Amino acid sequence: MQKLHGLPGRERTVIIVAPPGAVVHVVRRHSHREVIAFASSDEFEAWAAGGVETIRREVFGALAAIGCRLGDLSWHLRALLESIAAGDRVPALQDLEGEWPSRRSFYREWSASVAEPPSAFLRRVRALHARRLLGNGATRKSAAAVAGFSSVDAMRRRLGARD
Repeated sequence: MQKLHGLPGRERTVIIVAPPGAVVHVVRRHSHREVIAFASSDEFEAWAAGGVETIRREVFGALAAIGCRLGDLSWHLRALLESIAAGDRVPALQDLEGEWPSRRSFYREWSASVAEPPSAFLRRVRALHARRLLGNGATRKSAAAVAGFSSVDAMRRRLGARD
């Protein structure tokens, strides 16, 4: 694991480059700080250069929209959401479930902390991300693909629906 510090405006942020499993331990140890995790140094360098736009804003915006605070979540769930937020694409539900010993334990922990099912939460994050991409000038096709929609029509239907 490699800790990287010294980015302007991020004095209270811990930035790490580590395998996904190691992120959990760092988040637990630095629970009072923002933790940004990257799977490789190439991913970090692209982010630092401004080449990778993460979905951090959408993940935390979706949490705020349902009245959930990151600090109120368990360390395991918090680490999962931090790792999702550091990415540039919205993951599939199976990817979230795969981070737990069992599917049932994932749903039990999620429902104890978050007022909305994980599938609805991911749909909310996808919609927020697609709106931002479209607002930044992306084509409908690329926005749908990057946001994780199966098609442009699926994105259009979701964006027409209320979050």
